[in-house]
Amino acid sequence: MIDRYLVRPDREGFTVSDIWTGEPAVIAMVPQTGLSREDAEHTADLLNRRAHAGDTRLLQ
Repeated sequence: MIDRYLVRPDREGFTVSDIWTGEPAVIAMVPQTGLSREDAEHTADLLNRRAHAGDTRLLQ
């Protein structure tokens, strides 16, 4: 299965990007931008595991 979320560099660090929309992922109304690489990779991994399981509760 293809991952929906990937990590991309941004001006302040890294963004977790939703490949379906082209927009940053949003959790609890907070865009996932300007993160450290470690935090962005962890967040993308969590969102991808939830997306593969069909769970979208974290997303707006």
